Amino acid sequence: MKQIESLLYITILGFVGLGGIYMQTAMIDDPEEVQDFDNRHDPDYYIENFIATGLDKNGQRRFVIKADRMAHFPDDDTALFDQPHVIQYEEGFAPRHTYADSGWMSSTGDEILMTGNVKVVFEADSRGPGGTQRSQRLRILLDKDTKDNLF
Repeated sequence: MKQIESLLYITILGFVGLGGIYMQTAMIDDPEEVQDFDNRHDPDYYIENFIATGLDKNGQRRFVIKADRMAHFPDDDTALFDQPHVIQYEEGFAPRHTYADSGWMSSTGDEILMTGNVKVVFEADSRGPGGTQRSQRLRILLDKDTKDNLF
């Protein structure tokens, strides 16, 4: 008799436990997948063989930005460059060429962060004989007067 009573208690506890597990799994809904297109960091357009020229107030060329590809991101108004080449011009001096694997332009358009195998080539001019510098990162501050004439 005692064995039947113990078996009955174990069976009742088992059903209560199984009922609790069932209720937990049945009442939990899978979260809905929300697609928030406004807060995504996706490019809105790409430009292959990108070239942009920055001019000063007098219409003189101050810099040229070339890249194999440029991707523009509308959420923060930044741009990414693949294989960028920046040429900076200064009156009376030879142009300075900067190459890298990738580049990032700020939303204000007056700063470019070059990353990966950065190479700066200085041509010979009145400042010196020229040369080459190498780095993994380089920040280029473009002339603030030209940013409004860039795009």
